[in-house]
Amino acid sequence: MFELFLFVNPIGMYCYDTEVLIKKTIDELDVKSRFHFIPVTNSKVIKEDIVRRKTNGQIINDIPEYTMASFQALRNYHAIKFVYGNQKARCYLVKLQKAICKDFSVYSQYLPEQVAVDLGLEYQRICNSKISQYIDKSIKQDKELVRQFNVHNIPTSVIFNDNNNHSGILLEGIISQDKLVRLFKSTIGQKPLVENEDYQPSSRHLRLM
Repeated sequence: MFELFLFVNPIGMYCYDTEVLIKKTIDELDVKSRFHFIPVTNSKVIKEDIVRRKTNGQIINDIPEYTMASFQALRNYHAIKFVYGNQKARCYLVKLQKAICKDFSVYSQYLPEQVAVDLGLEYQRICNSKISQYIDKSIKQDKELVRQFNVHNIPTSVIFNDNNNHSGILLEGIISQDKLVRLFKSTIGQKPLVENEDYQPSSRHLRLM
């Protein structure tokens, strides 16, 4: 069993590609896994994604709108996790990212609600002010994970193999599939995770329940 922690920008263009690649690789190798999504947004994360989008030819004229979209996606994720559970929250984030990863100009104030409705969620329950205290607490817990894992760049993936007691591997940025396949294969059979210039060791921490 592999345990994966994906630290992602809730509306980041590279984050969607990373999530899809990891899921595809795990399915192809037919290995058991457990996912934890940790959406992260701050001024550094926002600036880096805007630069990436512009480098890829996207036009973002309204920086405040992008900033608001990022923080709204973060809060919606935690709200959905509280009301509907982790799986629905992950589905929401992936569907939102897919909609805007290639072209942020399609974003509008109605898109978050539309994504939620398409997943069969009641948007009013997500926006209920009565759960804002939970949302704040949940975001704070994720920030503590960022600190514990010493995450500096988004996206970042941290992978553990439950079949051994070795430290996990921290991978920053975009991951190539061939390296990811080699990484997973090197750990099957209770072998220690491979460490080289591409993979940085990460300290172990208590399992999330």
